[in-house]
Amino acid sequence: MSILVQDSNKTACRAAEAGLQQKNCAALVRPAGTGKGCIVWELLDAHPEMRVLWVVSCAARLELRRALTKRLGRTLGGRVRLMSCEQLAVQNALGWVALAEFRPGLLVLDGWREMSAKDWTDCVQPLFRLCPGAKLLALGEPDAPGDSCRAAEEMLADAIVEPLALGGAMAEGLLPMPASYTALLWPLEDGMARLRAEVKNLHLPGCPDPNAEKYQALSLAVEKLPPVEQLLAQWLPDAAGRYLVLCEDDAAAAQTAEQAEKLFGAGTHIYKDAEGFAADEAATLRLLVCANGPAVQSPLAGISGVVLVRRSAGPAAYRQMLARALAACGSVPVAELSAAFEALTCVQQLRKECSAAGAEAFPLEEPLSACRRAYRQLRRALDSDWERYYAAAKQMTAEGKTLDVPRSYRFGGVAVGRWLENQRLVRAGKKKGRLTAEQAARLDKIGMNWKKRLELAWENGCASARRYRGSHSDLLVPVHYKDKDGFALGEWIVYNRQRYLSGNLPSDRVERLEALGMVWDTGSILWEKSYAAAVQYYLENHTLEIPVKYVTPDGMALGVWLGSQRAAYKEGVLTDAQIEKLEALEVDWTNRNDRKWQTAYEAAVKYHAAHGNLDVPTEYTDEDGILLGKWVSRQRYAWQNPERSSARVTPERKALLDELGMNWEKTDSWQHRYELAVEYKKEHGSLAVPAQYRTEDGIWLGSWLSRQKQMLREGKKLSTERRAALKELFKGEKGRRLSAPVPPACSVREQNWLDNYQSARLYAEKKGSLLVPAGYVDENGFRLGVWISNLRAARKARPGSFQVTPEHIALLDAIGMQWDAREAKWAGAFRRAEEYCAAHGDLLVPVNYKTEDGFCLGDWVRRMRENYACAEKKLTAERIAKLEALGMVWTVPQEG
Repeated sequence: MSILVQDSNKTACRAAEAGLQQKNCAALVRPAGTGKGCIVWELLDAHPEMRVLWVVSCAARLELRRALTKRLGRTLGGRVRLMSCEQLAVQNALGWVALAEFRPGLLVLDGWREMSAKDWTDCVQPLFRLCPGAKLLALGEPDAPGDSCRAAEEMLADAIVEPLALGGAMAEGLLPMPASYTALLWPLEDGMARLRAEVKNLHLPGCPDPNAEKYQALSLAVEKLPPVEQLLAQWLPDAAGRYLVLCEDDAAAAQTAEQAEKLFGAGTHIYKDAEGFAADEAATLRLLVCANGPAVQSPLAGISGVVLVRRSAGPAAYRQMLARALAACGSVPVAELSAAFEALTCVQQLRKECSAAGAEAFPLEEPLSACRRAYRQLRRALDSDWERYYAAAKQMTAEGKTLDVPRSYRFGGVAVGRWLENQRLVRAGKKKGRLTAEQAARLDKIGMNWKKRLELAWENGCASARRYRGSHSDLLVPVHYKDKDGFALGEWIVYNRQRYLSGNLPSDRVERLEALGMVWDTGSILWEKSYAAAVQYYLENHTLEIPVKYVTPDGMALGVWLGSQRAAYKEGVLTDAQIEKLEALEVDWTNRNDRKWQTAYEAAVKYHAAHGNLDVPTEYTDEDGILLGKWVSRQRYAWQNPERSSARVTPERKALLDELGMNWEKTDSWQHRYELAVEYKKEHGSLAVPAQYRTEDGIWLGSWLSRQKQMLREGKKLSTERRAALKELFKGEKGRRLSAPVPPACSVREQNWLDNYQSARLYAEKKGSLLVPAGYVDENGFRLGVWISNLRAARKARPGSFQVTPEHIALLDAIGMQWDAREAKWAGAFRRAEEYCAAHGDLLVPVNYKTEDGFCLGDWVRRMRENYACAEKKLTAERIAKLEALGMVWTVPQEG
């Protein structure tokens, strides 16, 4: 059953669902208290398998969402995790890895327009990197005062679905309308002072001031007003009730609390916390005075009315405050205390919006109607004067003149110089007055320079950076980059980074650049991107033992990067935070050779525990595939020949091996083999050892016997004792050599060819093919790899050669000779690709994948893609067609 009641929210929910499906991103922009949280839970109910990470802007909004969860009977902590930006900011490295391991399918950014640029950089962007497959749902309010993070605005501007304004929310019943509304001015002195300054700024000394009379009329209307205390007393629906006094900011809240008794009467109980306010049952006026914030919209029971205290005239803050107050208190009388005359128009615009949406506007009481009429007359006169000055300035620029003129400058009898200076001072906050955003924009359009020359140059750079950010989504500007106007933006960015790092960049410029997404340390953002890839590898493989040549699907050389981090750690240049993050992934800081040695040593420990010694046969391989026999031999050789060995046996390593009983002296291998031959003869009755025979410890006994016979015949390299031992061993043995049958009248050359052929036949029987490595030597010492290579070359270049007569070719074909080795190797790799495709349904082979026979299929598929991308000739059209028939994807698809 749906938890959504209003049709508007149901429509918004469907639109958000469609946005997530089509673009992986959707933003709901609706006033506070209209049910955005319920829309999220409706989406979650529709996708019970989806994991969700719900990030809110602040602690107050966190409590709101927890309360909503409890009210709806939902639970957190299983598939839905709720966190604030403050909690994310203090996460340690293990905490961030745990969030990545959670693998959310949806990220909810709740209150994204309240998130600062720092929140976006420190919290949100790391989530995007660590959760690359997650969709994004953003919740925001349409009337968010102040500057939100530009990066967030730019990212979500095109993702907003079914936006809803405050008037529309009231008309549709998502928010209650005020029972009544009264607009008052407080303190009057501030508003009058600003108007007086504006009149003065437009008046020329020594000339009649046409605005003075209108200002005086407004002053008389204000003087006739009853005190604001009296007006408030007349408005109060219940003199002993509870009231929410909602202030625009902390300064306004402090001022209001300080003067609350003067405004509302002596004996008024004033609270700053809702708990004490709710517990007060006294029969007197009780006020909850608080600043505007998400916590305000928590429901309050028994409220008699709301007082809005405003310091600015902007409609955004007003609408947000009213929406939150109505969400908390319901349809109650509302009084507004504004410090600016311009603010009196906001409520009228809201009533028109409600009427346009098809609802009857709420009742409005106007005790200041006379003041408002006088203000409108003065405002029209002031605006008319402003337009007169602006027209003169615009005409100046049309005639090619600059607006950088002295204060005394006049144009057509108009004191434009003085007026322009006043506009600059008002905008800079150095002089009281009024300059709207629209007026400032019009002056910008005609070339107004608001700053001095150096300040103007900085503003031009900032504008160029803003344009670059809009096009590239970051400020990682190449150092030599120039924009379309020729401005050297890359150098400007570097200059500002240097000033920031040296502490010489003003704080206001720091804030403006950070709002654009400025990265002060470019290396850090690149490091974070690589680290995020390392996290994904760790989560998939449960280790950070990354092959040096490993490259991520999007082209990042992750293996090389990790090696550089180990080197940086050794040199002491990694930060503590970077070390903590990598150690959260269980990184091993030792170098690759040390880690390989340690792994082999642990295998040696296991062997010693099982056999009681370290006399490991040379060809011994343990169950994990470690060539332990060769490793032990290499340690012995390295210790005996340190100057000739690439391996290193440090004293520490030697001590570890000594504990296992390592025998560092080279054993008499000749005596050992002789004893094996004696045993073989005793067991089999002869020394007719098959060519492929190997002893248990991996010794090719037949090859050794063949060499001993040769040495005995030649009388070389044998001591008297060994010669006598061999004569005794071979006594009674007939001269025997495994060879092909010799035809009658066979020449010596032919006999040699047939002997070589016999070696090739044995290899084919053993390996299943004649793809013999070029360096291969058989057990009799014959260089079979070279012979096979020579046969291929002879048939290709010298087809009449004795090596490849038709009879020879027939014999070789009978045992599976592949005359084109490259083609045969490709065919073998393709056969394995076919087997992989049959088993997995695709050719998306992991780059480090090996087949059961040890073939690196993943690397082969990668090389085929590289050949395709480079239009390599050896990847023929026929081969391309065969691969595509298996479903080859030439561009690796990105995840998420």
